[in-house]
Amino acid sequence: MYTSGLLVALVGLFPSSIRQEPSWLEDYSQACRQCQKAEKPLIVFIGSGTKGWNRLSRDGQLSVEAKEFLSKSYVCLYLDATREAGQELATSFEMPNRLGVVISDSKGQVQAFRHEGDLRAPDLMHYLRRYADPQRIVASTESNPSDQAPPRVSRYAEPAYVAPSYVTPSYSSYRTGRSC
Repeated sequence: MYTSGLLVALVGLFPSSIRQEPSWLEDYSQACRQCQKAEKPLIVFIGSGTKGWNRLSRDGQLSVEAKEFLSKSYVCLYLDATREAGQELATSFEMPNRLGVVISDSKGQVQAFRHEGDLRAPDLMHYLRRYADPQRIVASTESNPSDQAPPRVSRYAEPAYVAPSYVTPSYSSYRTGRSC
């Protein structure tokens, strides 16, 4: 009687202790093909050394939540900037500090987001969720959001109205729609 109860308790522990780790690809062409086949965005982590993707998080390691979300929602590519191939691709992604992340749209055709340097864990999760949405339409590349609060506006200033504009993505422009 006690043995079967102990067995059920132990079996109940295993599913919660098994964590999904992202499958890190190292070949850019293979990652692009897999991205298009899976219809998931491609996320490129640029770092240095083995498991250098952990340096993107200011905590020094990706959270369990981030790892599980990456595994489920992204095709993950890691570029080790200490290797020649990684250096070349880091340069082509315009990451001179050799630490950053680039996220494509869900078709792997346009850069949706790029960030140089590390990120706070909550900010990283925010961007992972935001760009995993397959319905998200990418019109331009969001890049390097500031850690600082937006500038304060005087309570006497009238807010300026800016009419929304819709732009077709350009795949060759430096500022908009960079290709992955």
